[in-house]
Amino acid sequence: MKLLMIHSNGASMKKKAPATSKPQEYVEEELQLDGKVLVCFVSVEDQDTFDIKIISNQASDEILKAIDLIEGFPDQIEEKNLEAKQFNEGLVKAQEKGFREGENPKQLKELILDPAMYKVEKILVYPWAHLSNFLSQESVAMDVCPLIKSMLEDKGYEAYFSPFGWYKAFSLNCLGHEVAEMYRDVPLALLSTDVRASSVFKIVNPDKSIEFFCDSSEESKKKAKIPKKYPKDFRDFIKAEVLSSRGAEREEPAHIGLMKRFELADFDDATDAGNFRWYTKGLLMKNLLREYVENQVVDNGAIYVDTPVMYTVKNKKLTAQTARFPARTYWVHSGNNRYLLRFASDFLLFNMFSQMNIRADQLPIRVYEYEQYAFRREQAGELAGLRRLRAFTMPDLHSLCKDLPQAVDEFKSQFLLSNKILRDFGLKSYMIIRTTEEFWEENSEWILDIIASESEPALIELWPDRYYYFILKYERPILSAQGHTACLCTNQIDVESAQEFVEQYGEKRQKYDIKWHDKSGETGHPIILHNSPSGAIERIIWALLETSERYKDSKVPGFPTWLHPTQCRVLSISEKELPYAAKIADALNSQQIRCDLDDRDEKIGKKIRSAEIEWIPYTIVVGSTEMENNTISVRKRLTGQDFKDGITNEQINDIPLEEITQLIEKELAGFPRKQLPLPFRKLSSRVSFRQ
Repeated sequence: MKLLMIHSNGASMKKKAPATSKPQEYVEEELQLDGKVLVCFVSVEDQDTFDIKIISNQASDEILKAIDLIEGFPDQIEEKNLEAKQFNEGLVKAQEKGFREGENPKQLKELILDPAMYKVEKILVYPWAHLSNFLSQESVAMDVCPLIKSMLEDKGYEAYFSPFGWYKAFSLNCLGHEVAEMYRDVPLALLSTDVRASSVFKIVNPDKSIEFFCDSSEESKKKAKIPKKYPKDFRDFIKAEVLSSRGAEREEPAHIGLMKRFELADFDDATDAGNFRWYTKGLLMKNLLREYVENQVVDNGAIYVDTPVMYTVKNKKLTAQTARFPARTYWVHSGNNRYLLRFASDFLLFNMFSQMNIRADQLPIRVYEYEQYAFRREQAGELAGLRRLRAFTMPDLHSLCKDLPQAVDEFKSQFLLSNKILRDFGLKSYMIIRTTEEFWEENSEWILDIIASESEPALIELWPDRYYYFILKYERPILSAQGHTACLCTNQIDVESAQEFVEQYGEKRQKYDIKWHDKSGETGHPIILHNSPSGAIERIIWALLETSERYKDSKVPGFPTWLHPTQCRVLSISEKELPYAAKIADALNSQQIRCDLDDRDEKIGKKIRSAEIEWIPYTIVVGSTEMENNTISVRKRLTGQDFKDGITNEQINDIPLEEITQLIEKELAGFPRKQLPLPFRKLSSRVSFRQ
């Protein structure tokens, strides 16, 4: 909805002739309003007629806010002038004592009109098509203005509406004060009932014992104390997930400096904030992660699909889901239509499910989509490098299950899959289970079993009722160097989306109507698991960088060997051994081990230091002895291991190349392999993206 509000000294409207075949019934021929009138011009858009009660209520709220702004403006100016007078008095006293010389006093503001004119005595709601190119074509659009008028009357205001579907003459006399003209964009917002306001947080111990921690009230959170018996990481995890706000980070996140230093990714001031440019090494890592996750889900029975990145807002099945997040969407205009850029694959994927022939004996059906592009318009203050951005890539797995027992079995299987993926990334995380009290009472036994299987404490949040489409949500947050968290793996048990209709806020809402059938003719709606087995690709790299920084004083930082852009580097002690070093590098690259050659005219100490700074997993050093013996010496980085006397590498001297090749091959077994681009195989030819 688009809303233009003019504060007017009187207003009038007169019907002239019908503008449509079915104009709105309106007995009066004209309307004359005296006094101070807020005239509200309304354009009802395509998405608004999903539920005219919701959009009308939103519009009435915006009108009331505008009235508060107008009527409160004189007091606001008076308060600012009082502050200015106090400032000026203090300035005069300071300058008399020789301080703050040259500082100017603040100017007092004067109202354009007499304070009595900043009042709203009447409201006129006027349908006006000229504020939008995407008007609703549904007949119920004409009911919006009368409904807004009724809602305003219910709140004690004298309100009127102008009829829809007529040519009309109107007049108004804009008062012309500071806030006499206002424009508002009012996106349809389906806000879920806030039952989480009374949720309860508990800690589950590895022995399955449960301790109350706090509820979600601010008073309870202030009183909550995290027991010191838990590891520091778990205490920081609880603090971040329960006790801290999730606002903007106060200082630059550690990973930003690292991603720039390693030339993985960077900001681009020529695009929308939250979109990143990716350099060769960063893109290589992203592609490896993509292939790795894809291999994992396919090995676990998934099939592939790819759905469009934009969708219409005229489909009520989609609107029921997408309008829950109106402030976080990007619009695309195409001719006379407009579309939303997806922030998840669910919408068109579920639309596809509703058109499929699904047999009960095929379930569970696991459908994997690599969302090459997903968009979420995070607020500017919420953006935080690779942790929270506006354009991202998401491996997404949705599983259709016949019933709850099958969904629980599939959930357990995917829990193990996510754990394996995190281990292969070299990341550690604690677990959060969020569910309803009823589901917990009926299913706590198997939930406690999966928590106990990790031998680590976990957090559970219990809601008094289901507030969204899922009855259980599982999350795997990672701690940053600064103590913030962000989720990687997630899973949800969705009991709503496959239904034909659901009751929501007293209304019957259309859902996707996804069905299975069996040989006997029985049909049913599947339960859907929403699983991101790894989390967004960008966030994985965020987690690797932040984790390395968080534990840099206790553990050797680095990337897993299979994921590092450069798995091996060959150094020659002098120029004499350079041809031998080049031969070794070529041999390793021929076996799909990503290897570069430090062929710079630098001392060996500097070359070794460069490899250290870049966290190279294997650094091969060759001198005259190695060349003569046809051997190599290797510095193997102890990535992720505890520091011992500041040592970051294990030294292996004078061994045949085949021995280290076998060691690397063993480490890379089961992981994807990609070639290092030719310009990156020698440091002298490596392209630098940063000045």
